[in-house]
Amino acid sequence: MTDAESALNLKSDESDVAAFLEERGGKLIPDESDNGMYWLLLRPSSDQSQEYVACVRWDRYPQRPPSIKFADAIKGSLANARAWPSIPGYRPGSFDICMPFTAEGFALHAEWNSGPQSWRTSGNPFLWVASRLQDDLNSVRYSGRVA
Repeated sequence: MTDAESALNLKSDESDVAAFLEERGGKLIPDESDNGMYWLLLRPSSDQSQEYVACVRWDRYPQRPPSIKFADAIKGSLANARAWPSIPGYRPGSFDICMPFTAEGFALHAEWNSGPQSWRTSGNPFLWVASRLQDDLNSVRYSGRVA
């Protein structure tokens, strides 16, 4: 569970995220048991039959980046490598995304805490994270589901 202020900030920003995902064939599903957890259904533009379920968990919003894992279903296992898309920086063997928009990435790279890759709290960081995930699925770097 996240703190009350973070929960209010997330609630304020989630409608923009939901609209963004729906426009791209996806969906935002808040987790009713944890006010800082969301399930994002994402589809790559190159193959709309593929669906990925990202579990996005915020501890402090918008002050810190979220933890992001891929699940085999909504509320499913977060320890299934086949749930992950094959994209450089997305590490299904470690069950993390080593990029400067995740808690896991910032934990591994202290140098990202300052400079151009530092976490930004302005605007709608939740929408920015959702758009990064969608952009990565739509990019030429995406090569399908992990085998």
